[in-house]
Amino acid sequence: MRRMQLIEIHDQPWFPAFLRDQVTDDLQVLLNIGKPYGDILPQLREGIERSGADRVLDLCSGAGGPWPWLIAALEWLEGTRIRVELSDKYPNAEARERAQRDSVNLIYRAGSVDATRVPRELPGFRTLFTSFHHFPPAQACAILRGAKASGQGIGVFEIPGRRPLTLLLLPLIPIADILLVPFLRPLSPRHMVWRWLIPIVPLVLFLDGIVSCLRAYSPGELRELVANLSDAGYIWKIGCEKRGLLRLPITYLIGYPRR
Repeated sequence: MRRMQLIEIHDQPWFPAFLRDQVTDDLQVLLNIGKPYGDILPQLREGIERSGADRVLDLCSGAGGPWPWLIAALEWLEGTRIRVELSDKYPNAEARERAQRDSVNLIYRAGSVDATRVPRELPGFRTLFTSFHHFPPAQACAILRGAKASGQGIGVFEIPGRRPLTLLLLPLIPIADILLVPFLRPLSPRHMVWRWLIPIVPLVLFLDGIVSCLRAYSPGELRELVANLSDAGYIWKIGCEKRGLLRLPITYLIGYPRR
């Protein structure tokens, strides 16, 4: 594989939890501005329907990812309500409180959930947004194998990638993060301290953004991951969605048991 297994700063156990939460909070804000993951609603809908799931288990949720607004879009598209449970190895306490306010069908688990070892008592169509690249091939395969072995569907959606447009836009991330500070709610002194006075959060977003792109799996590499997981009882669909000149491509992998 051409991807590089580098490390992201905010993933490390030694990185302070209060800064990790701010990084994931700002990442969510930046991703929600243009709502790029709205482009993969058809693939997400198909995966949930084909797997026969009536709920979603989101892994590596961070600050909630796109789900706070994506659940409303999916409900509108489906015409029915769907329950979404967010989870993370390092749960974001503030995001958990926000999730409870955003929708009665959106909850955030308080306990830690390891995406490579999801407990069998947690059913639902599993999703990973902008997080699958964190895992080296062995762990990535474990995530996919776990979904298949449990008879659950899974959807992987990634904006980071080794593409010229994506890499060229990376320097805009710390600039946008600094400019967005006055619009953060609830605004607190820590937002200004760690973005303006000591700009650790924008710097980590930029450096981790570069690493994310270098670590991202291409569609061809995803096919390599599922090569030994393919059989007549489970279906894998892999592709790249791009819906406009200025829209970032989204690599996706959908898996579900044949029914």
